[in-house]
Amino acid sequence: MKDIIIFGTGKYFESKKETLERKYHITAFLDNKIGINEHTGYQGTEIPMMNPEAVNQGDTTEIFLMSISFVSMWKQLCSIGVDPHRLVFPYMEEPYFESEDALCCCLEKIIFSEEYFECFCRDGSIIRITDEKDWRAFLRKAYRQRYPLIQAVADMETEPVSTRFGTERGTPIDRFYINCFLQKNEKFIQGDVLEIEDNMYTRRFGGMKVNNSIVMDVSSTGNGITFQGNLETGEGIRDGIADCFILTQTLMYIFDLKSAAHNICRLLKKDGKAFITCSGISQNSMRCMDHYGCYFNFNQDALIRIFEDEEELRIIDSGSYGNVKTVTAHLNGLCCEDLKESDFEANDKYYPLIVYVVVERQ
Repeated sequence: MKDIIIFGTGKYFESKKETLERKYHITAFLDNKIGINEHTGYQGTEIPMMNPEAVNQGDTTEIFLMSISFVSMWKQLCSIGVDPHRLVFPYMEEPYFESEDALCCCLEKIIFSEEYFECFCRDGSIIRITDEKDWRAFLRKAYRQRYPLIQAVADMETEPVSTRFGTERGTPIDRFYINCFLQKNEKFIQGDVLEIEDNMYTRRFGGMKVNNSIVMDVSSTGNGITFQGNLETGEGIRDGIADCFILTQTLMYIFDLKSAAHNICRLLKKDGKAFITCSGISQNSMRCMDHYGCYFNFNQDALIRIFEDEEELRIIDSGSYGNVKTVTAHLNGLCCEDLKESDFEANDKYYPLIVYVVVERQ
Protein backbone atom coordinates (compact mmCIF):
# COMPACT_ATOMS: atom_id res chain seq x y z
CA MET A 1 0.00 0.00 0.00
CA LYS A 2 1.05 3.57 -0.65
CA ASP A 3 2.47 5.50 2.32
CA ILE A 4 0.72 8.74 3.30
CA ILE A 5 0.86 11.27 6.12
CA ILE A 6 -2.38 12.66 7.56
CA PHE A 7 -2.65 16.34 8.52
CA GLY A 8 -5.80 16.80 10.61
CA THR A 9 -7.78 14.28 12.68
CA GLY A 10 -11.15 16.02 13.00
CA LYS A 11 -14.56 15.32 11.48
CA TYR A 12 -13.26 15.40 7.91
CA PHE A 13 -10.69 12.69 8.64
CA GLU A 14 -13.15 10.64 10.68
CA SER A 15 -15.61 10.64 7.79
CA LYS A 16 -13.00 9.11 5.46
CA LYS A 17 -10.92 7.20 8.00
CA GLU A 18 -12.15 3.73 7.10
CA THR A 19 -11.50 4.26 3.40
CA LEU A 20 -8.04 5.73 3.94
CA GLU A 21 -6.98 2.97 6.32
CA ARG A 22 -8.12 0.37 3.80
CA LYS A 23 -6.39 1.95 0.78
CA TYR A 24 -3.24 3.47 2.27
CA HIS A 25 -0.54 2.92 4.85
CA ILE A 26 -0.66 5.87 7.25
CA THR A 27 2.88 6.51 8.51
CA ALA A 28 2.26 9.63 10.65
CA PHE A 29 -0.26 12.22 11.77
CA LEU A 30 0.33 15.97 11.86
CA ASP A 31 -1.41 18.06 14.51
CA ASN A 32 -0.73 21.64 15.56
CA LYS A 33 -1.73 20.74 19.11
CA ILE A 34 1.35 18.53 19.45
CA GLY A 35 4.48 20.20 20.78
CA ILE A 36 7.45 20.43 18.42
CA ASN A 37 9.55 18.10 20.57
CA GLU A 38 6.64 15.99 21.80
CA HIS A 39 6.50 12.28 20.99
CA THR A 40 3.15 10.49 21.12
CA GLY A 41 1.17 7.87 19.23
CA TYR A 42 -2.18 8.23 17.52
CA GLN A 43 -4.95 6.91 19.77
CA GLY A 44 -2.72 4.40 21.52
CA THR A 45 -1.13 3.06 18.33
CA GLU A 46 2.50 3.09 17.23
CA ILE A 47 1.71 5.62 14.47
CA PRO A 48 3.51 8.82 15.50
CA MET A 49 1.77 12.15 15.92
CA MET A 50 3.91 15.22 15.39
CA ASN A 51 3.81 18.95 14.99
CA PRO A 52 3.91 20.03 11.31
CA GLU A 53 7.21 21.80 12.07
CA ALA A 54 8.75 18.37 12.62
CA VAL A 55 8.00 17.09 9.10
CA ASN A 56 11.04 15.73 7.29
CA GLN A 57 11.37 18.19 4.40
CA GLY A 58 13.52 15.75 2.44
CA ASP A 59 10.79 13.09 2.49
CA THR A 60 8.52 12.61 -0.53
CA THR A 61 5.57 10.94 1.22
CA GLU A 62 2.29 12.58 0.24
CA ILE A 63 0.54 14.61 2.92
CA PHE A 64 -3.26 14.43 2.89
CA LEU A 65 -4.87 17.69 4.01
CA MET A 66 -7.82 16.44 6.06
CA SER A 67 -9.98 19.52 6.51
CA ILE A 68 -12.46 21.53 4.49
CA SER A 69 -10.29 24.46 5.59
CA PHE A 70 -7.28 22.94 3.87
CA VAL A 71 -6.15 26.26 2.36
CA SER A 72 -4.58 27.32 5.66
CA MET A 73 -2.89 23.90 5.93
CA TRP A 74 -1.38 24.33 2.47
CA LYS A 75 -0.07 27.78 3.35
CA GLN A 76 1.34 26.59 6.68
CA LEU A 77 3.24 23.66 5.20
CA CYS A 78 4.63 25.73 2.34
CA SER A 79 5.79 28.39 4.80
CA ILE A 80 7.96 25.85 6.64
CA GLY A 81 9.53 24.52 3.46
CA VAL A 82 7.46 21.42 2.67
CA ASP A 83 7.43 20.62 -1.05
CA PRO A 84 3.88 21.59 -2.23
CA HIS A 85 3.88 18.71 -4.72
CA ARG A 86 3.55 16.37 -1.74
CA LEU A 87 0.18 17.86 -0.80
CA VAL A 88 -3.16 16.23 -1.58
CA PHE A 89 -6.70 17.36 -0.78
CA PRO A 90 -8.56 14.02 -0.96
CA TYR A 91 -12.02 15.28 -1.95
CA MET A 92 -12.35 12.34 -4.31
CA GLU A 93 -12.13 9.74 -1.54
CA GLU A 94 -15.52 8.38 -0.54
CA PRO A 95 -17.64 8.82 1.44
CA TYR A 96 -18.00 12.41 0.35
CA PHE A 97 -18.00 14.95 3.15
CA GLU A 98 -20.95 17.33 3.03
CA SER A 99 -21.43 18.12 -0.69
CA GLU A 100 -18.06 17.02 -2.07
CA ASP A 101 -19.86 15.32 -4.91
CA ALA A 102 -20.24 18.83 -6.33
CA LEU A 103 -16.45 19.02 -6.53
CA CYS A 104 -16.18 15.59 -8.10
CA CYS A 105 -18.67 16.61 -10.78
CA CYS A 106 -16.62 19.58 -11.93
CA LEU A 107 -13.05 18.98 -10.75
CA GLU A 108 -10.50 16.51 -12.14
CA LYS A 109 -7.53 17.33 -9.93
CA ILE A 110 -5.76 19.93 -7.80
CA ILE A 111 -2.04 20.65 -8.18
CA PHE A 112 -0.38 22.62 -5.41
CA SER A 113 2.43 25.16 -5.80
CA GLU A 114 4.01 27.50 -3.25
CA GLU A 115 2.11 30.67 -4.18
CA TYR A 116 -1.09 29.16 -5.57
CA PHE A 117 -2.80 25.92 -6.47
CA GLU A 118 -4.60 25.11 -9.70
CA CYS A 119 -7.98 23.44 -10.10
CA PHE A 120 -8.19 21.48 -13.34
CA CYS A 121 -11.87 21.36 -14.25
CA ARG A 122 -13.70 18.79 -16.35
CA ASP A 123 -14.73 21.47 -18.84
CA GLY A 124 -11.06 22.07 -19.65
CA SER A 125 -10.68 25.28 -17.66
CA ILE A 126 -7.93 25.83 -15.10
CA ILE A 127 -8.72 28.01 -12.09
CA ARG A 128 -5.85 29.45 -10.07
CA ILE A 129 -6.47 29.77 -6.31
CA THR A 130 -4.31 31.96 -4.08
CA ASP A 131 -6.30 32.17 -0.84
CA GLU A 132 -9.44 31.11 1.02
CA LYS A 133 -11.51 33.80 -0.70
CA ASP A 134 -10.62 32.41 -4.14
CA TRP A 135 -11.40 28.86 -3.01
CA ARG A 136 -14.82 29.80 -1.66
CA ALA A 137 -15.63 31.57 -4.93
CA PHE A 138 -14.68 28.39 -6.78
CA LEU A 139 -16.87 26.33 -4.45
CA ARG A 140 -19.84 28.61 -5.09
CA LYS A 141 -19.42 28.08 -8.82
CA ALA A 142 -19.13 24.31 -8.41
CA TYR A 143 -22.18 24.13 -6.17
CA ARG A 144 -24.28 26.19 -8.57
CA GLN A 145 -23.44 23.76 -11.35
CA ARG A 146 -24.32 20.75 -9.22
CA TYR A 147 -27.39 22.16 -7.44
CA PRO A 148 -29.92 24.11 -9.58
CA LEU A 149 -31.74 24.79 -6.31
CA ILE A 150 -29.16 27.46 -5.43
CA GLN A 151 -30.06 29.59 -8.43
CA ALA A 152 -33.75 28.85 -7.97
CA VAL A 153 -33.65 30.16 -4.40
CA ALA A 154 -31.61 33.17 -5.48
CA ASP A 155 -34.30 33.96 -8.05
CA MET A 156 -37.34 33.26 -5.87
CA GLU A 157 -39.65 35.94 -4.54
CA THR A 158 -39.68 36.95 -0.89
CA GLU A 159 -43.41 36.18 -0.59
CA PRO A 160 -44.58 32.55 -0.27
CA VAL A 161 -46.72 30.81 -2.86
CA SER A 162 -49.45 30.60 -0.22
CA THR A 163 -49.86 32.05 3.28
CA ARG A 164 -52.54 29.45 4.00
CA PHE A 165 -50.33 26.34 3.86
CA GLY A 166 -51.61 25.59 0.35
CA THR A 167 -55.13 24.83 1.61
CA GLU A 168 -56.69 26.74 -1.28
CA ARG A 169 -55.19 24.22 -3.72
CA GLY A 170 -54.74 20.99 -1.81
CA THR A 171 -53.61 19.29 1.39
CA PRO A 172 -51.14 21.12 3.66
CA ILE A 173 -47.86 19.24 3.92
CA ASP A 174 -47.91 19.17 7.71
CA ARG A 175 -51.39 17.63 7.55
CA PHE A 176 -49.94 14.67 5.65
CA TYR A 177 -47.60 13.91 8.53
CA ILE A 178 -50.29 14.44 11.16
CA ASN A 179 -52.46 11.93 9.33
CA CYS A 180 -49.55 9.46 9.27
CA PHE A 181 -49.06 9.86 13.00
CA LEU A 182 -52.73 9.36 13.85
CA GLN A 183 -53.09 6.48 11.41
CA LYS A 184 -50.16 4.75 13.13
CA ASN A 185 -52.06 5.05 16.42
CA GLU A 186 -55.55 4.49 15.03
CA LYS A 187 -56.28 1.48 17.25
CA PHE A 188 -56.01 3.69 20.35
CA ILE A 189 -58.53 6.26 19.12
CA GLN A 190 -61.53 4.74 20.85
CA GLY A 191 -63.86 5.12 23.79
CA ASP A 192 -64.34 8.69 24.99
CA VAL A 193 -62.26 10.76 22.58
CA LEU A 194 -61.39 14.41 23.22
CA GLU A 195 -60.30 16.87 20.54
CA ILE A 196 -59.75 20.63 20.26
CA GLU A 197 -62.03 22.94 18.17
CA ASP A 198 -63.70 20.12 16.21
CA ASN A 199 -63.80 16.34 15.98
CA MET A 200 -62.42 15.89 12.47
CA TYR A 201 -59.72 13.40 13.45
CA THR A 202 -62.00 11.63 15.93
CA ARG A 203 -64.45 10.87 13.12
CA ARG A 204 -61.76 9.97 10.60
CA PHE A 205 -59.68 7.63 12.74
CA GLY A 206 -62.06 6.59 15.51
CA GLY A 207 -65.20 5.77 13.57
CA MET A 208 -67.35 3.15 15.28
CA LYS A 209 -64.76 2.67 18.04
CA VAL A 210 -65.76 6.01 19.57
CA ASN A 211 -68.37 5.91 22.33
CA ASN A 212 -68.42 9.63 22.98
CA SER A 213 -66.87 12.46 20.95
CA ILE A 214 -65.90 15.40 23.18
CA VAL A 215 -64.80 18.76 21.78
CA MET A 216 -63.10 21.39 23.92
CA ASP A 217 -62.33 24.99 22.94
CA VAL A 218 -60.69 27.79 24.85
CA SER A 219 -63.34 30.38 24.02
CA SER A 220 -65.95 29.21 21.51
CA THR A 221 -69.34 27.70 22.27
CA GLY A 222 -71.90 25.97 20.09
CA ASN A 223 -71.15 24.38 16.71
CA GLY A 224 -70.31 21.03 18.28
CA ILE A 225 -68.25 22.40 21.18
CA THR A 226 -68.87 20.30 24.31
CA PHE A 227 -67.26 22.64 26.82
CA GLN A 228 -64.78 25.46 27.25
CA GLY A 229 -61.40 24.66 28.77
CA ASN A 230 -58.06 26.42 29.01
CA LEU A 231 -55.03 24.12 28.95
CA GLU A 232 -52.76 26.87 30.27
CA THR A 233 -54.77 28.20 33.21
CA GLY A 234 -56.77 25.07 33.97
CA GLU A 235 -60.00 27.05 33.85
CA GLY A 236 -62.90 24.80 32.84
CA ILE A 237 -60.77 21.65 32.67
CA ARG A 238 -62.75 18.49 33.47
CA ASP A 239 -60.97 15.68 35.25
CA GLY A 240 -60.70 12.15 33.88
CA ILE A 241 -63.02 12.44 30.90
CA ALA A 242 -60.94 11.03 28.01
CA ASP A 243 -59.66 7.61 27.00
CA CYS A 244 -57.96 9.37 24.10
CA PHE A 245 -56.99 13.02 23.64
CA ILE A 246 -56.09 14.13 20.11
CA LEU A 247 -54.11 17.35 20.55
CA THR A 248 -52.69 18.52 17.24
CA GLN A 249 -50.84 21.76 16.52
CA THR A 250 -51.89 23.50 19.74
CA LEU A 251 -48.98 23.79 22.17
CA MET A 252 -47.21 26.39 19.98
CA TYR A 253 -49.85 28.89 21.14
CA ILE A 254 -49.48 28.22 24.88
CA PHE A 255 -46.73 29.88 26.90
CA ASP A 256 -46.91 27.94 30.19
CA LEU A 257 -46.24 24.48 28.84
CA LYS A 258 -45.72 22.79 32.20
CA SER A 259 -49.21 23.86 33.24
CA ALA A 260 -50.53 22.59 29.92
CA ALA A 261 -48.87 19.20 30.53
CA HIS A 262 -50.51 19.00 33.96
CA ASN A 263 -53.94 19.85 32.57
CA ILE A 264 -53.55 17.34 29.75
CA CYS A 265 -52.93 14.75 32.45
CA ARG A 266 -56.05 15.88 34.32
CA LEU A 267 -58.24 15.41 31.26
CA LEU A 268 -57.16 11.79 30.78
CA LYS A 269 -58.67 8.76 32.45
CA LYS A 270 -56.33 6.18 33.98
CA ASP A 271 -54.52 4.47 31.07
CA GLY A 272 -55.84 7.20 28.78
CA LYS A 273 -53.50 8.38 26.05
CA ALA A 274 -52.82 11.79 24.51
CA PHE A 275 -51.57 12.03 20.93
CA ILE A 276 -49.79 15.34 20.55
CA THR A 277 -48.23 17.03 17.52
CA CYS A 278 -46.45 20.38 17.26
CA SER A 279 -44.73 22.37 14.56
CA GLY A 280 -41.01 21.95 14.14
CA ILE A 281 -39.59 24.03 11.28
CA SER A 282 -42.66 25.86 10.07
CA GLN A 283 -44.20 29.21 9.37
CA ASN A 284 -46.80 30.44 11.86
CA SER A 285 -50.51 30.09 11.33
CA MET A 286 -51.74 33.63 10.69
CA ARG A 287 -55.15 32.87 12.20
CA CYS A 288 -53.82 31.31 15.40
CA MET A 289 -50.92 33.71 15.83
CA ASP A 290 -53.15 36.76 15.47
CA HIS A 291 -55.83 35.30 17.73
CA TYR A 292 -53.86 33.53 20.48
CA GLY A 293 -50.23 34.62 20.06
CA CYS A 294 -47.50 32.20 18.99
CA TYR A 295 -44.71 31.30 21.41
CA PHE A 296 -42.82 28.17 20.38
CA ASN A 297 -41.77 25.80 17.65
CA PHE A 298 -40.49 22.46 18.89
CA ASN A 299 -37.87 19.76 18.70
CA GLN A 300 -38.48 16.22 19.93
CA ASP A 301 -36.28 16.74 22.99
CA ALA A 302 -38.35 19.74 24.06
CA LEU A 303 -41.60 17.76 23.97
CA ILE A 304 -40.04 15.03 26.07
CA ARG A 305 -38.84 17.53 28.66
CA ILE A 306 -42.27 19.14 28.89
CA PHE A 307 -43.97 15.90 29.87
CA GLU A 308 -41.30 13.88 31.68
CA ASP A 309 -41.74 15.74 34.99
CA GLU A 310 -45.49 15.13 35.15
CA GLU A 311 -45.55 12.25 37.64
CA GLU A 312 -48.77 10.62 36.45
CA LEU A 313 -47.78 10.67 32.78
CA ARG A 314 -45.62 8.13 31.00
CA ILE A 315 -44.06 8.92 27.62
CA ILE A 316 -44.62 5.91 25.38
CA ASP A 317 -43.53 7.31 22.01
CA SER A 318 -41.93 10.40 20.49
CA GLY A 319 -40.41 11.38 17.19
CA SER A 320 -40.62 13.64 14.18
CA TYR A 321 -41.56 13.76 10.52
CA GLY A 322 -39.97 15.79 7.76
CA ASN A 323 -36.95 16.31 5.55
CA VAL A 324 -35.31 19.31 3.93
CA LYS A 325 -37.50 19.06 0.83
CA THR A 326 -40.87 18.83 2.57
CA VAL A 327 -39.88 21.52 5.07
CA THR A 328 -38.82 23.86 2.27
CA ALA A 329 -42.01 23.17 0.34
CA HIS A 330 -44.12 23.76 3.45
CA LEU A 331 -42.41 27.07 4.24
CA ASN A 332 -43.09 28.27 0.72
CA GLY A 333 -46.78 27.40 0.83
CA LEU A 334 -46.74 24.36 -1.41
CA CYS A 335 -49.25 21.58 -0.82
CA CYS A 336 -48.87 17.79 -0.80
CA GLU A 337 -50.17 17.49 -4.32
CA ASP A 338 -47.27 19.64 -5.57
CA LEU A 339 -44.81 16.93 -4.49
CA LYS A 340 -44.22 13.26 -5.25
CA GLU A 341 -45.22 10.50 -2.83
CA SER A 342 -41.57 9.49 -2.55
CA ASP A 343 -40.71 12.95 -1.22
CA PHE A 344 -42.36 12.01 2.07
CA GLU A 345 -40.48 8.74 2.60
CA ALA A 346 -37.30 10.19 4.12
CA ASN A 347 -37.45 11.34 7.73
CA ASP A 348 -34.51 13.49 8.79
CA LYS A 349 -34.44 14.33 12.49
CA TYR A 350 -32.41 17.45 11.72
CA TYR A 351 -35.27 18.82 9.60
CA PRO A 352 -38.40 18.16 11.66
CA LEU A 353 -41.56 19.64 10.19
CA ILE A 354 -43.81 17.89 12.70
CA VAL A 355 -42.75 16.57 16.11
CA TYR A 356 -44.94 14.30 18.18
CA VAL A 357 -45.25 12.63 21.54
CA VAL A 358 -47.64 10.04 22.95
CA VAL A 359 -48.24 10.12 26.70
CA GLU A 360 -50.30 7.84 28.91
CA ARG A 361 -51.79 8.53 32.32
CA GLN A 362 -50.72 5.91 34.83
